[in-house]
Amino acid sequence: MKRLVIFILSLFTLSFAKAQIAIDTLSTEALNNLLIEQVERLAEDSDEDIDYEDLLENYIFFSENPVNLNSEEVMQLVELRLLTVFQYEELQKYRRYYGDFLFLDELEMVEGFDEPTIAIIRPVVCIEKDQSKDKITLNKMARYGKHQIVGRYEQILEKQQGYLPIDDSTLLAKPNSRYLGSPQKYQLKYTYNYRNKVRAGFVLEKDAGEMFFTDKVSDTIQKLLGSQYHRGFDFVGFHLYAKDMGIVKAAVLGDYQLAYGQGLTLWSGMSFGKAGAGSSVMKQGRGITPKGSASEYAFMRGAAVTLGAGPFSGTVFYSNRLVDANVSVADTLESEAEFVSSLQETGYHRTIGELQDRHAIRQQVVGGHLAFAIAHFEVGYTAHHTWLSVPLELKPSHYNQFYFQGQRLTNQGIDFKYVKGKYAVFGELAMSYNNKAKVVEPVETPTLTQTALRRAQGPAYAGLVGLTVKPAGYLNFTIMYRDYGKAYQNLMSNAFGEGSRNQGQQGIYLGVEAAPAPYWNILAYADQFQFTWLTSQVNAPSRGHDYYLRISHSFNKRANAYLQFRSKTKMKNSTDAFVFSHYPIIYTKNAVRFNINYQIGRDFHGSNKAEYAHYYNEDGSNEHGYFLCQDIAYKPEYKPYSLSFRYAIFDAKDYNARIYAYESDVLYSFSVPALYGKGMRIYLLGKVKLFNALTLYARIGRTIYSDRDEIGNGLTLIEENHKTDIKIEMIWKM
Repeated sequence: MKRLVIFILSLFTLSFAKAQIAIDTLSTEALNNLLIEQVERLAEDSDEDIDYEDLLENYIFFSENPVNLNSEEVMQLVELRLLTVFQYEELQKYRRYYGDFLFLDELEMVEGFDEPTIAIIRPVVCIEKDQSKDKITLNKMARYGKHQIVGRYEQILEKQQGYLPIDDSTLLAKPNSRYLGSPQKYQLKYTYNYRNKVRAGFVLEKDAGEMFFTDKVSDTIQKLLGSQYHRGFDFVGFHLYAKDMGIVKAAVLGDYQLAYGQGLTLWSGMSFGKAGAGSSVMKQGRGITPKGSASEYAFMRGAAVTLGAGPFSGTVFYSNRLVDANVSVADTLESEAEFVSSLQETGYHRTIGELQDRHAIRQQVVGGHLAFAIAHFEVGYTAHHTWLSVPLELKPSHYNQFYFQGQRLTNQGIDFKYVKGKYAVFGELAMSYNNKAKVVEPVETPTLTQTALRRAQGPAYAGLVGLTVKPAGYLNFTIMYRDYGKAYQNLMSNAFGEGSRNQGQQGIYLGVEAAPAPYWNILAYADQFQFTWLTSQVNAPSRGHDYYLRISHSFNKRANAYLQFRSKTKMKNSTDAFVFSHYPIIYTKNAVRFNINYQIGRDFHGSNKAEYAHYYNEDGSNEHGYFLCQDIAYKPEYKPYSLSFRYAIFDAKDYNARIYAYESDVLYSFSVPALYGKGMRIYLLGKVKLFNALTLYARIGRTIYSDRDEIGNGLTLIEENHKTDIKIEMIWKM
């Protein structure tokens, strides 16, 4: 009877094509809003220049190649945190009882699937016959495969210090005082996809400041660089990937990512961490995935394969790639020996110094993963060994006593997950072993160094365990405890935690998500943590907390809003110039944000955002910042073009009170600038579909400051009060 009602409703819905298009548009906006909120929180938690394309690559892929709800691919939605494990279980239960889905509107009959959830996943799902077991032939691949080429150009228009003219003698005297290349950034990407089962592609990229084919340097500079002299695309990557081919569950050649368990033993690439937190912090390891982005760090290059039969599966992998590093030479009694003082992860090769560090050492990783899964229970074992061609010896410091040093590192761990009914239990225990650790000896603390040396040479442990409970359809919560030993070392972990290093940290996390009334949603978490060893900013063990609350409301299908509050307290060294020793002090940053999205008529979409930030510490700092913006998007139905515009003002005199605001960008590019100082920010983004195969994007933005006459410092210095950026992108689908 249910399916008959759904069938009649679906026929009724299909008769209103225009309404359906409007729903699809709103669904795309719902998914975009979810990702925007997560990316903004991720930017707040990191002071690094993050390549968001690497993180959001799979979201983009499945928005263009939707997941079939009648196949096992639907697990991808859990891995992307678009569905919870409980919703996945209900989805599978529905299919067992009623058979495959006939229409997307059937999702309304699945327990736990409300309007917001359906709106978010609608752009990345489809209803098709399950073709996962269909035989793959070259004829089918040639006939039904999808090809796509993406070309992008971007540049800052104002002249920066790093591009000003300089003579060779001055450059040789100060080798890192200028960029050797042009200010343009180029990227070219090709991808092929056959029904999500066979994928291939390559990516080429040249960053701003890196030398391209047309850039030339003198013979003297070329001689100084030697074999490191490089022109053209600085990064070249490729991948060939296949899955669901008999016992071969997945196989890849070229660049790829690996993600298992809760990310404590092996999780190459990025993850949302707290940015995707709430009641669903449990990670769903996605195993082998091809890497198609141009990010130049935290990935594998080589080969990997997963074989499976019944409840068992096994993966083996090997990676061999050159990585950036600062290589030095030390004199010994017998000879000169090379060592690495630091590993570089920026991917920039613009100056003589950066080029000398380019691909300086070889990193090899070999390992495997074994898994056993039945009904509601999964357990896995992961092990890998990392070898550097040149030993790593860090610059002496108190805080890095337990950081990885040496040439070889072994990691292994066990992860588990049990999901049944309204409960989910998960966890992971990991161990690292560095039998050739060499710990530096800081001055004045010999006993401390001896203790650190003993602990770093032996095995070290890290673990986490969590419980997610859904006592009612409108309420679920998670509690999780983590304890990462201060001697635990891993170059490829990305587990939940405060900061990017899964080391020397303990904490307990509680997250709650509730829908107390129709169209209302509450998301909150509290994270209490402490660092059991010194950090780069604190000369003592420290503690802190992170509190978050978000209340959202959907007025109707045309308007929604949320109010968000976040309070984060940590410790850092005092900067008081009148004290002899830098002692730890507490600092707090509070931020309140209000955001509303709405549709105006048929073709216009609007958004308003207001945010206030307050930073203070025990040294007496008391900084304030605010941000206000108006977004207008013109997206006419049945038209091949659209426009997006933003006007924003901000005032945050101190960097500590900075505000991160996501900006609409060309496809496959993500912009979340940190705004501080006093000024305004405007941009205009245009999209036009020339014909079915070709789409063009263009974006121009400008930041104008009213409190300064120059922007940036060092090589990025601009001797004006404005900064203009442009991007042009072409997408050709075949």
